[in-house]
Amino acid sequence: MKIYNKELRRARRWLAAGRSLKVIHFLEPKVPLFLEDAQYYALLGRACMESKLLTDADTYLNRGLQADPENLDVYLTLAVNHLKRKDPAAAVRSWLEIIDDFSDNKDIRFARRGLNALKKISDQQQQDRFLEKFDSRKFLPHIGSKWPGRMLLILLIVLIGLTGFYFKDAVFDKFVVVDYRPGAEQLIPDTGRSLTDTGGDVLYSMNDSELTKTLKKALRYYQAYEDNKARYELNKIKYSNAAEDIRQKAIGLLEALGEPSIENIETDYSYADVASAPWLYEDCWVLWKGMTANVIFTDDNIKFDFLVGFEEGKILEGKVPVELPFLAVMEPLPLELLARIEPRNGTFVLVGKTLHFLR
Repeated sequence: MKIYNKELRRARRWLAAGRSLKVIHFLEPKVPLFLEDAQYYALLGRACMESKLLTDADTYLNRGLQADPENLDVYLTLAVNHLKRKDPAAAVRSWLEIIDDFSDNKDIRFARRGLNALKKISDQQQQDRFLEKFDSRKFLPHIGSKWPGRMLLILLIVLIGLTGFYFKDAVFDKFVVVDYRPGAEQLIPDTGRSLTDTGGDVLYSMNDSELTKTLKKALRYYQAYEDNKARYELNKIKYSNAAEDIRQKAIGLLEALGEPSIENIETDYSYADVASAPWLYEDCWVLWKGMTANVIFTDDNIKFDFLVGFEEGKILEGKVPVELPFLAVMEPLPLELLARIEPRNGTFVLVGKTLHFLR
């Protein structure tokens, strides 16, 4: 992807030269300048990954997907970071999503290359060796000057293209044990019918093609027990111009979704994302850091204003009311809060579940 910002181009040159720590030191202080720039998160995430800061890489790359779900650089880097974290099942899921969602982009060859590499693994010992020694550059777009041997590259792409789809199901089955989750079948619409209704005001309008893609994502996340992601996609359907029977089935499936804990929440959303369209994130969960203000205690609950992003006293992303349906000791310390999003009157409040004070 072409980069127009001068600072990001400079960071890319350093990354191409193998100076990943320099990229991190250069880019990390600039977060406020690039809050919604997916390419910034792609470069910073890749630099963290190459510096073996894998948790940081995961955080930045997921933030990049929130900024732009269509950014393939972020998706590919996240898949490789899953491998670095010795989670080939997550890497396979990411690569299969890339092949499904970016079928017209030539860079899906890197996803197919990854799937093909895993297909060659025959046992656990070989898999462990691969995860220890694999070269991440084989599964990511080259960021330096173009290397020679273009004819060989073209031949390789053709071979991977011929074999990638054939092997993808076998690879997925090999590394991911998928238990069928009841309830998903009700969301699969009948073929040969219109999926949307015309007329009427809706919050999220889609055509048949867009609705089909949203249904596909919702089902994929539901089957993978990634309920926070599934809820976001199902909310799109709930508030869309989908045919009424599809809407009602989506609403029914929402009721089957579980709640995360502070240890296993699989995805997060930024304050800016939620504030822009709270109804899309209805009952989704967030894990945000910040400070408390205006704390009010009652007999059985606590209310306060949460200053999101202000845990270091530097950047305030926004202020949101919080309700805790339980009593707790409120310390004057930065706080990590796991909470459910509840839209109200065009904005939203957070209903807290878990508090973690940062000492």
